[in-house]
Amino acid sequence: MLWKVTIIWRPNVWKSSFFNMFTGHKIAIVADEPGTTRDISEFEYKDEENKITYILSDSWWLDFSSKDDEIAKDIVDRTAKAIEDSDLLIWLLEYDRLTELDEKILKLLKERKVKDVVIVANKADNEEKIMESMSLAWTWWFKDFFSVSVSHNRWIYEVKKFVANYLTEKWLNYEEEEVDDSFIKLAVIGRPNVGKSSIINAILWKDRVMVKDMAWTTRDSIDSKFNYNWQNFVLIDTAGIRRLSKIWTRNIENWSVMRTERAISRADIVAVVIDADEAVVQQDFSIINRAIEENKWLILVLNKWDKVLAKPWVDKETMMDKYLGYLKKKMDFLPWVSVIFTTATEKKRVNEILDSAIWIREERNKRVKTSIFNEFLEQVVYKHAPSWNKTSHNPKIYYWSQVDTNPPKFVITVNNPSHFHFSYKRYLENRIRDTFWFFWTPIILELKWRGKHKDEVK
Repeated sequence: MLWKVTIIWRPNVWKSSFFNMFTGHKIAIVADEPGTTRDISEFEYKDEENKITYILSDSWWLDFSSKDDEIAKDIVDRTAKAIEDSDLLIWLLEYDRLTELDEKILKLLKERKVKDVVIVANKADNEEKIMESMSLAWTWWFKDFFSVSVSHNRWIYEVKKFVANYLTEKWLNYEEEEVDDSFIKLAVIGRPNVGKSSIINAILWKDRVMVKDMAWTTRDSIDSKFNYNWQNFVLIDTAGIRRLSKIWTRNIENWSVMRTERAISRADIVAVVIDADEAVVQQDFSIINRAIEENKWLILVLNKWDKVLAKPWVDKETMMDKYLGYLKKKMDFLPWVSVIFTTATEKKRVNEILDSAIWIREERNKRVKTSIFNEFLEQVVYKHAPSWNKTSHNPKIYYWSQVDTNPPKFVITVNNPSHFHFSYKRYLENRIRDTFWFFWTPIILELKWRGKHKDEVK
């Protein structure tokens, strides 16, 4: 079990810059816009020098001023819960300015009798100011205090050293749980307001991600480790992908799109969430294509299915088959994709996403012996030989083999790749699926020259 260190803060203390400087990675979004960070981002920080690993949690910014603001109230409540769940708090403030909001945070910590806190005062530029801040800190509730300058990367190392010693002395340095090949890395992606966060909450059975009935609620990516049916998972909750035409240059949403693209690259399986109550739109196709380009395993999650069934003219017995027919017409190029209908708010069929992920993993890592494959090849070519004409002279297939898994890759040795029409490759892929399954995973077919030719058609 890894233990958690959470940063609490108010606006204008350069929290995101501190988080990035501390971890050495651009994890937190950096912008001048107040309230940029809305969800808790967690980073598994491996401190090689101090030989300790822990979760560094970047919490929401605290604002007690808007009592009628539902989002602001929810942020305060969730941060208070994060405080309870943490083993150490880093309270980030300014070295030369204490505000009314700082006093309210102090009051919150006192009321909850939180003692495991280290104060980190940012924007410290000279020793005189630092000494003033340190003397001030002793009049507060907590004794541990550091002044840092994020802009100059000064004294961050001392804070990390303190955190490592603190956790070690508290016997909190348990052996870390590595994310190795035994884990299935599942990313949940989709356009805004399709219910991604609700699906995450339903899978994890805890209200981990803030859910509100509005677009753009989730901005940061969040990783969660868990076990389901004896299979280890890493669940990656990504920010919603916004239409590129609506993203201004260097706009804050640009960071979210970049973060989502990185999450797709990190994932093994991509679950694309679509609002079943709406028609499949071009943006959904764009998201799917982005995952396919990286040869990711793909699951289509048709969420909000309860809204579809609630329509008075819908036949509940046949609607699912009709919807699958609609998808087949819209996505005839994806015959291998798993489709799951969910109602995330009621946790209906959400576990089927995980069941499919486990099955996909087995299919994706399956390997067929070369001898069996070549026997199969002879039968396939005998039933339907590749056609040829004046421009494609007598195409011939010699042999083939499976050269890789995850995703399955097959190399077919031929006399000339350019003599084969693309439709014949599709025919071969369909026959592979008919015989050996490989359901729910893309297949890579590569036609390779026989002999010394270097040109290939993929």
